[in-house]
Amino acid sequence: MNEDKQELEFNKKNREGYEQLMKDSSTNLDGYWDRKNIFVRILLLILLVIIVIGAIYYISLYLNTH
Repeated sequence: MNEDKQELEFNKKNREGYEQLMKDSSTNLDGYWDRKNIFVRILLLILLVIIVIGAIYYISLYLNTH
């Protein structure tokens, strides 16, 4: 009986260790866009420039018609 209990505790520890290992090694996609990545920085900069140019264009159209 004592041996069975020891084996169950041993298996429980191993299972918990395994689950923790799998949790730690799994890919975390919550922060998929890494802001420090040079490609992402360039992409965000290009999007910012397009947004600013578009906003300036439409503001100038609005001001010229009124």
